[in-house]
Amino acid sequence: MQRITRGEAEAVFHARGTGGFHGRGPSDANHQVAIRPFYPDGLHYCGEDWHVLALGLILDEEHDGVPNLGAAKKLFDPLVMTFVLDGAPLETTREPVKAFLGETPKGFVLVQGRLVAPGELAAGSHTLTVTVENDPADPGVQVYTSQFFIDTAGTGACA
Repeated sequence: MQRITRGEAEAVFHARGTGGFHGRGPSDANHQVAIRPFYPDGLHYCGEDWHVLALGLILDEEHDGVPNLGAAKKLFDPLVMTFVLDGAPLETTREPVKAFLGETPKGFVLVQGRLVAPGELAAGSHTLTVTVENDPADPGVQVYTSQFFIDTAGTGACA
């Protein structure tokens, strides 16, 4: 089986929501690359692959009344996402706010997360929790949590 490369993981992180929705790369249709805190508990990932721990939030013109990229940036500016992996704070990168390409209604996305190299996550069970504060689409504090598993070479997701 071909392993997931750094380039594929970067594509999922950077292109999500901006028109990159094809193949195993940016869309991550089979949930092999991205580990997101709203995915169902119990998903398995291969420890030999690159992954991205990430959360993306969306504002759109129809539901949120956001007419353009400048307005979306202004609304997302006070938003805070705090990532915790297995009880420890996780340093992440916040991507610039981007427009969805070719979407109706017109939408805008803010993605935050980090790339994870092969072997960086130990085999076994992990818990990713992301706390979101000041989300313009959902005021208050939201907490998203998902438990996932990292499999070793030749087992589970690595077979």
